[in-house]
Amino acid sequence: MKRELLTAIVMAMATVGVARADGTNTPAIAATPPAAAPKIQFDKTVYDFGPTSLVESVTGTFTYQNTGAADLKLSKPQPSCGCTVASVKPDVLKPGEKGELVFTVRVSGQRGQLEKHITVPSNDPQSSTVSLSVKVEMKQIIEVTPQQLSVGSLRQGVTTNLSVVLRRTDGQKLAIASTQPSSKFLTARVEPIEGSNNQSVKLVINAHGEGAPRAINENVKVFLDGISQPAVTVFVSGRLLGDVVLDNEQLYWPVADTSHATTQDARALPVRRITVSSTHPDRPLQITNLSTSLTNLTVELVTVETGKVYSVVAKFAESPKQSERGTISFDTNTSVQPKIVVPVTIIVLKGK
Repeated sequence: MKRELLTAIVMAMATVGVARADGTNTPAIAATPPAAAPKIQFDKTVYDFGPTSLVESVTGTFTYQNTGAADLKLSKPQPSCGCTVASVKPDVLKPGEKGELVFTVRVSGQRGQLEKHITVPSNDPQSSTVSLSVKVEMKQIIEVTPQQLSVGSLRQGVTTNLSVVLRRTDGQKLAIASTQPSSKFLTARVEPIEGSNNQSVKLVINAHGEGAPRAINENVKVFLDGISQPAVTVFVSGRLLGDVVLDNEQLYWPVADTSHATTQDARALPVRRITVSSTHPDRPLQITNLSTSLTNLTVELVTVETGKVYSVVAKFAESPKQSERGTISFDTNTSVQPKIVVPVTIIVLKGK
């Protein structure tokens, strides 16, 4: 009897101990699983074309994949200067799906090692932007001497001849298929150079003083046999002169905003001047009917040297309140430029 009572007491104490232990222990909390997220992965981040030549541009494709567990969304890629992105398809990818980024790099007229960059934004929380690099080594196998031509100040009705030497540097024959001037202002022909083993030619360019007086920015593209893209582009610059020359052919006029000023002195308003000169010392220049389309602008003709040089003085009657565009115009006694029109752009700079 005593033994049975002792056994019961021991069992009761053990039960109470277990109960107390259960009451003092903090129950385990289940861990929250991480939220599903997208992940962008490119097949490569550097696209190296290696050496190339006689091309205007190169085109390639980067392949990307969503290796995450949620939808991947791509924003518009941001290419560096000289590189364009033709397409990104698709711009939303489900987990496991793949897409392509097609790009083009303009390389015409450049030489040496080139490197461009494309930044690709996305909703990948670990890599919100990915930087892609495009490399290409341009080997110039046609040497141009000189590389640029200038006609200087060319008078209307006058034709001048310019020339450059084209030499193939890889030992092969230089076979010119055609030349393509950018406008009727230029014509071009190819002449062989004796003793060059058909590896060099002379490109003769004629610049014709035709059309309205203007700045000259033209070019001649040279094509080789069997190649659709131009192998060489020769640039021609200068100015075509008429009977009248202006030192400012247009006015870009920034003006501070004074609309909140309490007082205004007319003498402090900005002034612009256009010098008008004759290119014919034996023909006196006459200017008449000076006017402007801008109502707040006044124009005055000042004689600097009678029959040769004049100054058009433009000033505001009062400070302009808003930006606007207009013209200053006048007539001359020349047959080629009987009327001169100068574009005027007024920009009112608003204060903060």
